Amino acid sequence: MKELVFRFIGDIKKNYKTLILAFLISFGFWLVVSVNVFPTIENDIKGIAIEAPITDLMAKNNLQITSDITEAANIKIEGKRYDISDLKATDFYASIDLSDVRSPGQYTVPITVSSKTNRELSITEVQPGMITLTIDRIISKEFRVRATAPDVVVPEGYYMDMDNVTASPETITLTGSASVINSIGFVEVRSTYHGELRQSRQTGSEIYVYGSFEIPMSKEGIQFSTDNPAVNIPIYRQKELPLTFTVINYPSNFDIDSLKFDIQPKSLTVAAPDNSINNLSELNVGTIDIADIKLNKTSFIPIVLPDGYMNLSGNNNAQIEWEIEDYSKLDFKMSRNNINIINSPDNYNVSLVTNELTLTVIGPSGSISNLSSKDFYATVNLLGTTLRTGTQDVSVSVQIMGEDQTCWVTGQYRVTINASPIEN
Repeated sequence: MKELVFRFIGDIKKNYKTLILAFLISFGFWLVVSVNVFPTIENDIKGIAIEAPITDLMAKNNLQITSDITEAANIKIEGKRYDISDLKATDFYASIDLSDVRSPGQYTVPITVSSKTNRELSITEVQPGMITLTIDRIISKEFRVRATAPDVVVPEGYYMDMDNVTASPETITLTGSASVINSIGFVEVRSTYHGELRQSRQTGSEIYVYGSFEIPMSKEGIQFSTDNPAVNIPIYRQKELPLTFTVINYPSNFDIDSLKFDIQPKSLTVAAPDNSINNLSELNVGTIDIADIKLNKTSFIPIVLPDGYMNLSGNNNAQIEWEIEDYSKLDFKMSRNNINIINSPDNYNVSLVTNELTLTVIGPSGSISNLSSKDFYATVNLLGTTLRTGTQDVSVSVQIMGEDQTCWVTGQYRVTINASPIEN
């Protein structure tokens, strides 16, 4: 083996001139082949994505391209076959020059294509040579959303308060072209829930944008501060309840069942946020003082429901018509002998100044005609009253004697008393 190696080295030393000549001949042959086998050729490159970097001035003024760049650049190139035959669209960079953009509008600008490689080639044609772009100012604007749940249904006995379907958050910020954002009329946040609900629920949503006259708009090119606001759907338990009221301050001997009346409305449809309404069989709307019941006069009680309850009937007042066609009204003179003062303080002498009190009485004609002044007595209760030396007016309560009375004294009455301190 060593002998072969030494022999090869010896041959090289003897024939180095021959080897150099062979190399030169081979190189010349390669040049000839390159010129003839690999000539300059032309090639088409299609589908080069066009990039449009905005300038610092555009960024400062919130200017952006609002039209879609859907076109791609196509070019023709020339070069040696071995340089350009394997090139493709991703080996080139197509861009546009936006240095002349100063304000919103339409601009037609040239497309420039350059190679990303170091290969020797020339670009002989660019198609299209120009492109038209729309430039607009980008703004942000906050909108109060309109929450809806059009595909939610409730069974009988339940109520969905459509006016109080809300979104969380209640406002949303939209960012986009000034011409688009300024044309938006309102934003709807629509629940994506489909089906029946028996209790309040928070659901996902889809955002819809509307212009003037509630015409739907495309959301393309609009950015939202949130993509999926929650929709809060309030579901109430619904029930129709008969209306009642309470008569107060009538004498203990008065037959309250003798009062006949008609109440309107007779019932009210009420919605409650929970099942508490299931335990109600009637709805008491308030009180009427018996002293306020007048002949040929209708009584009104404002209908006020607890917090969270809804009045679906819409009636704001209960109207009470008293069925007292055969009732009459008479005035009676009550003497001071029937006025009693109680709970006088120990440090005062209290005496009655009023000698006579005129009372107005209402009742069935047959019953009221049998009354006389002696059938009335009054009480002045000084418990809790701050007395001062001298005369002062105090309230007096009047009652008709006898059991199961069907007549009553109407109105409020006062008498004059005199208080003098007791000397110790």
